[in-house]
Amino acid sequence: MRLRPLTPEDLTTVMDLEAVLFGAGSWSRASYEAELAHPGKTYVAAVEDEDPTVLLGWAGVALDPEWTVTTIGVSPHAQRRGVGTALLDALIAAVREAGGEELFLEVRANDGAAAQMYRNAGFSPVALRRKYYQPEGLDAVVMRLPLAPSRTAGVGPVGAEATLPPAEPQTPTTAPTPPPPIAPAFVDVTAVRRAVWSPHAPVLLDVRWALGRSDGRESYLAGHLPGAVFVDLETELAAPASPALGRHPLPTTATLQEAARRWGITAQRDVVVYDDAGGTSAARAWWLLRAAGVRRVSILDGGLRAWVAAGEHLEEGAVRPRPGDITLEDPAAGAHLAVVDADGAAALAASADGVLLDARAGERFRGEVEPVDPRAGHIPGAVSAPTTENLTGDGHLRADLRDRFAALGVVAQAHDAAAEVAVYCGSGVTASHTVAVLASLGIDAALYPGSFSQWSNDPDREVAAGPA
Repeated sequence: MRLRPLTPEDLTTVMDLEAVLFGAGSWSRASYEAELAHPGKTYVAAVEDEDPTVLLGWAGVALDPEWTVTTIGVSPHAQRRGVGTALLDALIAAVREAGGEELFLEVRANDGAAAQMYRNAGFSPVALRRKYYQPEGLDAVVMRLPLAPSRTAGVGPVGAEATLPPAEPQTPTTAPTPPPPIAPAFVDVTAVRRAVWSPHAPVLLDVRWALGRSDGRESYLAGHLPGAVFVDLETELAAPASPALGRHPLPTTATLQEAARRWGITAQRDVVVYDDAGGTSAARAWWLLRAAGVRRVSILDGGLRAWVAAGEHLEEGAVRPRPGDITLEDPAAGAHLAVVDADGAAALAASADGVLLDARAGERFRGEVEPVDPRAGHIPGAVSAPTTENLTGDGHLRADLRDRFAALGVVAQAHDAAAEVAVYCGSGVTASHTVAVLASLGIDAALYPGSFSQWSNDPDREVAAGPA
């Protein structure tokens, strides 16, 4: 494959491919002839090395003052050969040569493959144009690539003589940079939409998981928040199961850090996690990252359902972000979020000043059913507090959560010390959601990571049944 300028002789082939690739949105031959004749636009063709008349693809860019990619088309028989990437690189080079400092383009909102190619080149989403592509009425994502810092950034008035104050002796300081403020545990669709289309888009993590189901990745590929990365709870948010540690033990710090970097997390970017279960599985990612020292991580209230209900678009296909460089701490150390082990959970349940919450369904707490663990019932002294009761019927947080937890004995007071609180569930996943909810209420709660799957596998641990 080689590149050369697109010529009027190529337009017969371009017209045939336009109809196949772009359907009703195709350009006319007259439009292309006008584009090729325009002095402020550059068009490139990708052709076979052996036969330069065989068109593999074409692309165009508008130069000063627009700096916008006008089109990129790749012949169906040339897919997966890097033709689109080569054409895009040629357009970026043309803009650089012309002195452009940024480049824009629009991509169909559901075209995950094209969006991924642009992200690989350094583009990031900055805006959404509703019903931009006609007559289909599809939304367009506007993406931007910065090419160079502004030539005038930090420069004073033109022609003015720079006058600097006399230098003062500098006192060395070893004061550490203060950490960023902790992000709210939950954020709504409006806040996430605003962040996604900002110059500093967050890392979006799609944590679709449910007990007994394995179709999370397939659901993700069919449609996810723009730019979101799929997170596999079983392999990336948990270590291998064992009777001694439970069904979802905490991953090692090295494993979690490797995954977080693969997801694109850096110290400078916020993180938003979501799922299609009201945040009850995404909370596992929230808890692990917060416990490992990531302060700017939040759960999307209402999850995927809320995003779609708000009329926001979904992107298809897999997202492969640029690797991040985040450094994580041991989430089990308790330096950022508290943890308790089996002995700590037992002591808290037996204490008059503590509350141990069981976040499983009520029938599992009472011992009426037990679908996965070896014994039915609950940790003696625990209080039933099903995670699902944190949510409304449509998956949003309830408005009366403070009253709910006060009724369970969990109260945060301004002047009196609050009771110590810990939460467990079946394997430490959905309990993380209750920890996040309590954090949103200003109540610090510990997580028992091994939870009932660890407790019930230990024959020396007593199991109670019936209501609390």
